[in-house]
Amino acid sequence: MKHSSDLAVILHPARPGWSTCLNVAPQTLPPFWRSWLLERGSLTARLSSLRPGQFSVDCQHEGLGYPTPAEQRELNLAANERVWFREVILKLGDVPVVYARTVVPGSALTGRLARLKHLGNRSLGTFLFSQPDIRRTFVRVSHCKANAAGLEWARRSVFTLGGKSLMVTEAFSPSLNKFDHPNRTN
Repeated sequence: MKHSSDLAVILHPARPGWSTCLNVAPQTLPPFWRSWLLERGSLTARLSSLRPGQFSVDCQHEGLGYPTPAEQRELNLAANERVWFREVILKLGDVPVVYARTVVPGSALTGRLARLKHLGNRSLGTFLFSQPDIRRTFVRVSHCKANAAGLEWARRSVFTLGGKSLMVTEAFSPSLNKFDHPNRTN
């Protein structure tokens, strides 16, 4: 049962340290990452505002597959239930700043959610946050284990739209720091 790429393993390790933000004191998060991890609005809009005209989505993989065990639990999926997944890299210019994975139960790909199969290199956030009935049920955060991409912190959310759920996991690259705080050297 293939879970797609190495990105799924980074974002959903066998023993993740995910914490519901409601249980995490914001002051325990590193100051720079706090506002990014706890952002309730559109990540696309926030990234775009850092470098107008330089935001892009690079779709790495998308298609039908099987969820990771963590995704299966969070979305209450039956054993062997297939999902549609999409893995992207969000960039500012040529610099990767966020790695993201979206998982939608195959049975939910109807109505408005059917559009997700055709996003390609377009932003999921632009679609989601334009829907008046979109709801984010929770945000969980995790410090990433050592990985080749150098990703440090991640968050995941389950959104509901029209009674259907999808999960979005986003891992942040340290390179985001130079765009949000351009005068910093670390």
